[in-house]
Amino acid sequence: MGDENQPRLDSWDDFAGDFIKAEFIRKWPAVFIPVDLKAETEDGRNKLILIVEFSGRKWNFDLNKTNQSFLRTNGITSPKMVLGKKLTIDKIKARNPSTNSMVDSLIIIKVE
Repeated sequence: MGDENQPRLDSWDDFAGDFIKAEFIRKWPAVFIPVDLKAETEDGRNKLILIVEFSGRKWNFDLNKTNQSFLRTNGITSPKMVLGKKLTIDKIKARNPSTNSMVDSLIIIKVE
């Protein structure tokens, strides 16, 4: 009898981590539905993380400054207002400040 909280060994899904990454998405653009959100403080900076549903699973989506700005300029006046909206996401290349290399990044291109 197994513990239902243990990761499943018949799928990679339980080992992918909590944050959605571009490599997990096969078709672009993709649509996420935020179902919850949380605020965290990391290194003295406040972060906003959306919990989104995608491909039958809940993922964390780190809402960076660019995506926060997009939401604000498209009528989302508070973080809570994004819950239940359809967020269309696309993949772009962005510079990782830690490694100074170009990496795949997720950007919101539409909110409904």
